[in-house]
Parts: sequence; C-alpha cells; structure tokens
Amino acid sequence: MALKTMNTLIKLHKRRVDVMRREMVAIEEERKQLLQLSERLKQEHAREMKLAAEEPKVAGFFGAYSARIKERQESIREEVKRLDASIEEKAAAIREEFSEQKKYEIAREHTKKRMAEEARVRVQQRFDEIGAQQYFKTKDNPV
Repeated sequence: MALKTMNTLIKLHKRRVDVMRREMVAIEEERKQLLQLSERLKQEHAREMKLAAEEPKVAGFFGAYSARIKERQESIREEVKRLDASIEEKAAAIREEFSEQKKYEIAREHTKKRMAEEARVRVQQRFDEIGAQQYFKTKDNPV
C-alpha cells in the first residue's frame, strides 16, 4: 500500500476517533448533569420532609410529592444506566477505531523503513558499480 494511501487512512481513523471522543464527552456530560439533578432532588426532598414534619398543613401534600420525587429519581437512575451502557459501547468503539489507526501507523512506519532500505541498497549498488568501473579503469591504464 502506498504511503499516501496509508496517510489518508490514518487521518480518516483519527477523525473518527476524535468524533467518537467528542460524542463520549457529551454523553458523560449528560450523565454528570443527571447525577447533579438527582442530588438536587434528594436535597429538595429532604428539605420538604423537614418542612412537612414542622408544618402539619403541608404534611397532607407531602405523600404525593414524595411519590413523584421517587418516580423521578428512579427515572434518572434508569437513564444513568442507559448512559453508562452507551459510554461503555462508545469506549469499545473508540478502542477498536484507535487499534485500526495504530495498525496503519505501524504499516506506514514499516513501509518507510523498507523504502529507506531499498534506497540505501540502490545507492550502495550505484557506488559499488562506480567503484568497480574505477577499478577496471585503473587496472587497464596503470599510471
């Protein structure tokens, strides 16, 4: 495979890895926001529980409120689980894409070394040829 083709493939894989990493960061950010929301709901629930304990008028509404908060918390937990699975899936895809990129990079380096060795051999052969010609010239025309 030509170096130009390998360079193109490497760039393509790097771009894919970059896109996947950006997607993964977005998913992680969404997960972080959900966890923060869950924490705020937990704190709000604790404040409302304290208020319900202190104010008997509010206590009548607290049961429905508490049930709704628990449903919301469960919904957030399910969404976090889904995002965790998505993060794992994305991480696996990134590892696979990065592996492909590395394969091409290694192949490119081997190709460069092979080409450098071939060039070195050609130069050495040319020098050997020149040396042989000079030797025969001096052998035929002794001074």
